[in-house]
Amino acid sequence: MNNTTVATSTSDKLFTTPDYGKGNRTQPLDSSVRVALVVIYAVVLMVGIPGVVLMINVLKSNLRSVTTVAVLNLIVAHLIFLPTVPFRIDYFFRNRWDLGLMMCKVVSAMIFIHMYLSFIIYVVLLVIRFHSFYKRTRTEDFYRRLHSVMFSAAVWAVVVLAGTLLVVFTYGNGVERDPNTCFNFGSTIQKTWVKVINYLISATFVIVPCVLGAIQAHILLSIAQQYGAMTCSQQEFWAQMKSLCFVVVMLVCFVPYHIFRMHYLSHSDEEETNELFLAITALSCADLLTFVRKGACRSCGT
Repeated sequence: MNNTTVATSTSDKLFTTPDYGKGNRTQPLDSSVRVALVVIYAVVLMVGIPGVVLMINVLKSNLRSVTTVAVLNLIVAHLIFLPTVPFRIDYFFRNRWDLGLMMCKVVSAMIFIHMYLSFIIYVVLLVIRFHSFYKRTRTEDFYRRLHSVMFSAAVWAVVVLAGTLLVVFTYGNGVERDPNTCFNFGSTIQKTWVKVINYLISATFVIVPCVLGAIQAHILLSIAQQYGAMTCSQQEFWAQMKSLCFVVVMLVCFVPYHIFRMHYLSHSDEEETNELFLAITALSCADLLTFVRKGACRSCGT
């Protein structure tokens, strides 16, 4: 397959566009878009790997704490997703895929599985923290450690089963594609039932973070009214600021993508913009840095 240079700049000398010829379903991504995607995914690795490494000591924490179990599940979700990021960087850098359709489907689906898992964990974690605040309890614990294992297993079973069925039986099936391209399954969302499901999912990803953000704002306002000038010296305030970080992650990483996705469902030709918004969701891997401090996560169950 011949390569043709799309521009004379230094970056375009590296990011060349293959000549796909006539009759292909989609056009290759623009060179500048691919540069942006490579940069975003490189940042994901730079913030995600240190966060996971620094948080491994959560395994030594109280595994009956709901918060600790939620953080542990976040670590596992990131550990599964991060190894697929180099494949994305390589593809967008070379604009060529050589690993076959099944590997393409797995890598492509993994970013969605990671996003859904992270979202579920964030929501569970925040709801528990908010419940603890309004009940005025210090911690929320599972009655037994086995219960925490069962809770985690239930969440993973649902997501992994759904993800496996999606990849094997639905994702990208019936799509005419060049064997050296990947991540171009936009035509699969044109089915009516798929659109309906995606609209419902996107609406959930937009509404829930906004509701949680409003509750978080109310809690912070209540603490400020209670302690006044002494607010910043209160442990309760900083615990809620940590919760606020997770709300911000959802609002910054997930909400923009799903707002655009509701537009993209009817404009599947805007695949480049969709890829950029999707890449931004991967920046949620920076969430564990919220807990990185002296004695990282020693009190994440507090």
